[in-house]
Amino acid sequence: MKQSQRVVVVEDDRKYREGITTVLELTPNFSLVSVFGSVEEVLAAAEESDSRGRGVDQWDIVLMDINLPGAGGVEGTAALKALRDDLCVVMLTTFEQPDTILRAICAGADGYLLKRTPLPEFLALLQQVSEGASPLSPQVAHALLKLVRSGQLPNVSTPTAPGPDLTEREVDVLTCLVDGLTYKGAAARLFISVDTVRSHIKNLYRKLQVNSVSEAVSRALREGLV
Repeated sequence: MKQSQRVVVVEDDRKYREGITTVLELTPNFSLVSVFGSVEEVLAAAEESDSRGRGVDQWDIVLMDINLPGAGGVEGTAALKALRDDLCVVMLTTFEQPDTILRAICAGADGYLLKRTPLPEFLALLQQVSEGASPLSPQVAHALLKLVRSGQLPNVSTPTAPGPDLTEREVDVLTCLVDGLTYKGAAARLFISVDTVRSHIKNLYRKLQVNSVSEAVSRALREGLV
């Protein structure tokens, strides 16, 4: 039997926090292990280790509000990723500012969901996270795509050095990652095996000089690789 994903919630709005924690407690695929009201609290707990759900090594997914008292969610994401780079951190927000979305992705966020996302869709996207995808709410994806198409990405310039020498198939796989597909989803779209997808992603990591899907997606968007 597949183990439930251990979820941590970082949210300072009491009403929303109580709502999302209740949903998680009633959803079989997820196990709520801790709830915090600030980045400072979650970071303090992340550096501990005990049998009560404290310690970053005991977490699978962190749902991180982007607007928090003290340090913000983007800074919190970067700090958690520094402690454990394979930890899934999903940003929660009430708005879809493209520049903020990009900052979160660059900090290592594995997904970006609007709080007003309908519950069934929210849980479906969260399930995608547990399967290795990097989902964005449709509204968020639209806002980010609009920013990319406008050519107004922050700190984006035409590189003077040659870009990474990606094969056509590697570009196809990278496009799947940008679209938030899981390895299985990419394999289905491209009519190849999951093992072949993994092989291409390994090559992408080496060529792009990144260590995670979120970093690969961030570079792809910033440099227009797909």
